[in-house]
Amino acid sequence: MNHSLYLLRKSTSNIVSRPLSAITALLSLMLLLFLFDLTWISSLSVNRYFEAQEADIDMEIFLDDVLPDSTAAIVLNTIAGMDGVDTAEYISKENAREKLYSMMGTDLLADMEGNPLPRSVVISFDRGYLSGEYLNQFEGNLKALAGVLEIYYPRQWLEKIEYIKALSVKIVIFLGLVICLAVVLNLVSSIRLSAKRREEELIQMRFMGATRIFLATPYIVEGAFYALAAAVAGWVIISYSIGRWNFRDFVVVLPTQAQILYFCLMAMIVGMAGGYAGIRRSL
Repeated sequence: MNHSLYLLRKSTSNIVSRPLSAITALLSLMLLLFLFDLTWISSLSVNRYFEAQEADIDMEIFLDDVLPDSTAAIVLNTIAGMDGVDTAEYISKENAREKLYSMMGTDLLADMEGNPLPRSVVISFDRGYLSGEYLNQFEGNLKALAGVLEIYYPRQWLEKIEYIKALSVKIVIFLGLVICLAVVLNLVSSIRLSAKRREEELIQMRFMGATRIFLATPYIVEGAFYALAAAVAGWVIISYSIGRWNFRDFVVVLPTQAQILYFCLMAMIVGMAGGYAGIRRSL
């Protein structure tokens, strides 16, 4: 217990005795972690936006005019039973004409004999199946059905959505690694300055039999404190400010409370690593 109290007092003393350095370290770490927070929030928000765009992606299958209605019904039931299909809606020639009229505001087929519009089936998918790979495979299965004339879905748009979502994740990971390195280097510099001021004390305690881990612990705690305080401060600022941001047609998505907690714990661990790296040379 005495050792624990000593280490706690020592860690507090290292921080309090250098208020200007402590404030500088906290502000620089807070800016670094705040930058990552904003990038993380942007990535989550972009993914949520494009997930909503994906949900509106449908596939339309045009049927051959020579296909009997009885066979078309069989094709419709077959499609509706396929994995990943949420709904399969049959569009007759008459329905297609009504949709064209509602879009154009006039009947473009009024002067034509008969109805040249094709019959079709509009398919919507469960959210978990909306991927380029699955839809390509699904398209291949549909081509094997009798009477399927043409298949259309926004393939290029889906590929762009998947590319942007994957790119946003890669940016977050890359920036996270860079910021972790920057945090460690920042703490190494700060802890070394702290250890330099107490170099004689460290030498004396080493001669008295103090272990390396005992001597390093206050500085490891100091690094953990800086990183944890900076991480918490960043999320407090974001939580306070988020209600005052107003974006039209764009939802700002925050990480869950559990994710924020894990982030703060990871920041503390990175801070501990930076604290140890900073004191290791003086041990």
